[in-house]
Amino acid sequence: MRQLKFRVWNKVARKMHNPQAISFDIQSRNPFAVSVPGKSWDPVGKYELLQWTGLTDAQGIDVYEADLIFIQSEVYCVQWNEALASFELKSWRGSSQRDMSTVSTGKVIGNTFQTEN
Repeated sequence: MRQLKFRVWNKVARKMHNPQAISFDIQSRNPFAVSVPGKSWDPVGKYELLQWTGLTDAQGIDVYEADLIFIQSEVYCVQWNEALASFELKSWRGSSQRDMSTVSTGKVIGNTFQTEN
């Protein structure tokens, strides 16, 4: 079984966390609560759940959904493509795309939540 890792963006406090636990509804299999350090359970709606892609950048940093990756003088955003059921790299300012395997040649420089547009 592959390893699943998440981090969460607190929409209210505007802060990134590594969750201690995520609780899922047994029947729907949807997340419904998140526990972060220093807090008990909060409703999942307060957070944006960001999944690890299973990849690392050139410096060994884990790459998560919504991360910004600098590759060959351009910045790309990691996004989930629902139709293809896979992660993809889309240019943050333009319309170009790259294969996800190229994140290993790039560098994580931030994420869409903590970086000014």
